[in-house]
Amino acid sequence: MTKVLIVLLILLVVLALVAVRYRKQIAAGLQVWRMFRQMRKMSKPKDTKNLESEAQQPAQKLVKCAKCGTWTPLTKAIYFRSKTFYCSKKCMSEIAV
Repeated sequence: MTKVLIVLLILLVVLALVAVRYRKQIAAGLQVWRMFRQMRKMSKPKDTKNLESEAQQPAQKLVKCAKCGTWTPLTKAIYFRSKTFYCSKKCMSEIAV
């Protein structure tokens, strides 16, 4: 059993010395591998489910803020009285003051 441990220890020391000696080449190899992995990920076609769901979403009506003139979707706009829309509570409070 001790012979096996000594052999493993010697292999670990040799491996560590090789890694120290060739650390720049190992780092360059890892960088090239990451670059190829990223390129492969970027070249994959996007999910067709996501593209179809984006195309099926209905267009939202936009309204113009009465204070700053920013166009905001009707679902996110704050409206006060009839047909007076604001993009945020800040714009609405500035008009009231």
